[in-house]
Amino acid sequence: MGHHHDHPHIDPASGDRRVSISIWANGLLTIAQIVGGIMAGSLSLIADALHNFSDMAALVIAFAARKIARRPADAHMTFGYGRIEIVAALINYTTLIIVGVYLIYEGAMRMIDPLR
Repeated sequence: MGHHHDHPHIDPASGDRRVSISIWANGLLTIAQIVGGIMAGSLSLIADALHNFSDMAALVIAFAARKIARRPADAHMTFGYGRIEIVAALINYTTLIIVGVYLIYEGAMRMIDPLR
């Protein structure tokens, strides 16, 4: 009795295409929200635009890591470049933590001094 693990071939380029579309969609949404926020005088739209921009930056980091991770091993990187995706995730995670800590600080300061 044989045991088979046949998996369908997944083209890495199709994933790249999806991530690229997501980057462009976030970029266009960011621009639209900034324009709309300025025209309407809406700080919440501009704040959401910055949130979408940070999402776009995270996707760009992930996209670049994906591309680099597929490079074959060479004399300097004998195990290949696959670990770059872990580094990219660490960068994205660290950025989220820093932004979160800053937002908690700002929220606390505004509770203490609302007119700040």
